[in-house]
Amino acid sequence: MKVSTHPMRRGFINEVAFAAFCQSASRNESWPLRKLTKSELDEAVASVHSLSIRREVGGERISSQNFTADELFDIEEQRSRLSRIFSFNRPAGSLIVEPIFPGCGIVDASKGDLIVSNVLFEVKAGDRLFRSIDIRQLIMYSAMNHISKRFRIEKLGLFNPRVGVSAIISIDDLCDEISGRQSVELFSEIVAAISSGEVSR
Repeated sequence: MKVSTHPMRRGFINEVAFAAFCQSASRNESWPLRKLTKSELDEAVASVHSLSIRREVGGERISSQNFTADELFDIEEQRSRLSRIFSFNRPAGSLIVEPIFPGCGIVDASKGDLIVSNVLFEVKAGDRLFRSIDIRQLIMYSAMNHISKRFRIEKLGLFNPRVGVSAIISIDDLCDEISGRQSVELFSEIVAAISSGEVSR
């Protein structure tokens, strides 16, 4: 995707695009999407500002009023790509946005990005390929879900709407690749390392 979004603002733009996609998915809107209204864009921006981590750029609290034309295109294009991959031609109820995984021991409850059918996806929209830290994040969510049994997750995936690349692998295959262990064994070890095994509330 060729846009001139400033690198200092790109992270914020990425999160607004994802928030806008989640709102569209919650309204059961599918690809191709209509253009965001002003109120929908404001809602997405407010959602990002409500996150627990600080969302300012250069000390400035960004609003939709000062998005450039390129930034607005960036948001719309990412939202469209997310919808095309995750919402188009899928049965109702197969998409869960921002699933919550109950906390475990020293790890607080965490919010993932997407579950599509039986695949847990993380969305990484930077100008880069995937990194080991992205895999570790998926493994941790999977370990937390192993204890809570809240979702049926059999595969893990990564998707970059900016670069246009994705990867999917079964949980068992990934656990074997990174540890030589079955997923149940690896997740049990992770849980033992972070807690007594009791799920925190």
